[in-house]
Amino acid sequence: MTGKALIVLETPWWPPEVNRGRASVLPFFMGLVNFVEHFSIYHSNFYEREGFKVALLDDLTHTKEDRLYLYIAAHGISSMIGGMGNCSGVTFTTVLSDIGNVARYKNIEGVIIGSCDVGGNVDRFKQVLIGTRIPWIFGYTCEIDWITSTLIDLAIFEKMTTLSPADLGSRRKIIRAFARSLKRFDGDFIIGKKGRKNVPLKNAITLVVKPRGSGNVSQDNTGALIEELGW
Repeated sequence: MTGKALIVLETPWWPPEVNRGRASVLPFFMGLVNFVEHFSIYHSNFYEREGFKVALLDDLTHTKEDRLYLYIAAHGISSMIGGMGNCSGVTFTTVLSDIGNVARYKNIEGVIIGSCDVGGNVDRFKQVLIGTRIPWIFGYTCEIDWITSTLIDLAIFEKMTTLSPADLGSRRKIIRAFARSLKRFDGDFIIGKKGRKNVPLKNAITLVVKPRGSGNVSQDNTGALIEELGW
């Protein structure tokens, strides 16, 4: 089936006694289904390592669209993603390994890790793109505000779905598409904290790009993005 699809893998954010409404990123992203032509969303919850792998493989198995985007929406602490209550979550290394494995047989055109802190693992971001056709991965380097980061992630996917398959071979076009996404936000806005230190948006993001095509390498292009934005 020709079309685009966003695969959202999400952990519960807070226990029911804290958040009875069980907040989810899904309602924010459902607007893309109506806004973007030929676009679908697949959503699954996971709690721990095996649940993550099952959710990822199950959604990819049942996805018929030929252009896919992956969104991991979960708590993050340095090297861990997810986890709540008695569930310890998944190591960041495992998440990236599973993504790299499925990207060898599915056409994933971009990944956002919507989790606090894990964007600081720049070398691991670079490594996961090697040997795959994933052209970019984006994440956050500090503790981040939930609503604000969800809106940023939504804005990024809305713009990145406008790139053609040919555009994914151009580092410049990928960076410019990200800049168009993020120009709607203030780079000096305090999006979160690193310890006790406030962190503005311009210092809270990581973008690694490896354009498709022979000879292209995986690079940390965060600096080039910030320069393009004029932040």
